[in-house]
Amino acid sequence: MCGVRRLSLIGNDLTAWLLILIFLLSGCQLGSERSFQYVETDCAGCIEALPTNGWCDLCSHGLVAGLIVPSREFHDALDAHGHEVDTETILCNLCREVAREDQFCPRCRHGFVAGQLYFSELTWALARGESAPPDIRCSGCREQVGGLGRCAPCSTYWVGTVRFISTEDADRAAGQYRRLQVALERLSRCSECAIAGFFGYPCRFCSSEPIPNPLQ
Repeated sequence: MCGVRRLSLIGNDLTAWLLILIFLLSGCQLGSERSFQYVETDCAGCIEALPTNGWCDLCSHGLVAGLIVPSREFHDALDAHGHEVDTETILCNLCREVAREDQFCPRCRHGFVAGQLYFSELTWALARGESAPPDIRCSGCREQVGGLGRCAPCSTYWVGTVRFISTEDADRAAGQYRRLQVALERLSRCSECAIAGFFGYPCRFCSSEPIPNPLQ
């Protein structure tokens, strides 16, 4: 009888530990999702950083299209803003050609918008849209901002906190936005994996494959 009782107690303990483990894993997953998604904030640093894809010193994280980037190294690598450049001094003929039309150079993986040079397809694609204003009046837009979707009343598209009129521009930005989401999921496990995977290289430490580009 004592043996049966002991087994019963062990079984109960095991069940309890399994429930705790499931709860912890669920909590981590939910916390991870919340930490990466755009949320409304009254933080002055985040409000200032949001339209420029900048870094908030108060919160110690970066913002890219509303996604929270907790690593300074990764945020710096994304270099999510434009750079002034004299396109006529660029050595790549294709870059000089696409710069005149605000397009992307598939050879150098650089893009151009309004005379600014962007070093990744993500940042170039986002630059072709318009960052969300601090006060969004349209109820449809308020429902879509921070995710991927279309505002029916305005006939505009949202990729995070960036608004697009063109379906083509929105789709291209959405593919890069999803890649960034995958990289952020990897970041908690391996920072090299996140950075290398996003920029098209396998990870040297965990052997993870590059993140597909584009990601549908």
